[in-house]
Amino acid sequence: MADDEQGAPAFDWASAAVDDGELTVPVLGTPQRGWVTGLRHVLDRLQRTGHGAGTVKVTKKHVTVGDVTPGSESDVHHFLESALLQVNADLSVDEEGESDSERSERDRQMTDAFRSFGN
Repeated sequence: MADDEQGAPAFDWASAAVDDGELTVPVLGTPQRGWVTGLRHVLDRLQRTGHGAGTVKVTKKHVTVGDVTPGSESDVHHFLESALLQVNADLSVDEEGESDSERSERDRQMTDAFRSFGN
């Protein structure tokens, strides 16, 4: 998936690689402020439901997933893409409306909880 018109980050699956069971997927585009933290938060919520991937690490330049096993490729791809779509949507909504920095901590937590139902 390439950057969309607004430059939302995307995963460069054509450059993905697995070495010793660890998947590394480069990030295309320039993530905006809060993207890495948001992606980590969404991945954490999704990971609790059990998709079979190991530890996930996120930076502005790439995402790594440990303990990837043969046959899990489709599930891991879906897991990462779902989180990516959610965080990009969350940040897009924040740009259009009230930003998270303008919300109280309590409201941010409840906002996150309700948004997680969209997955």
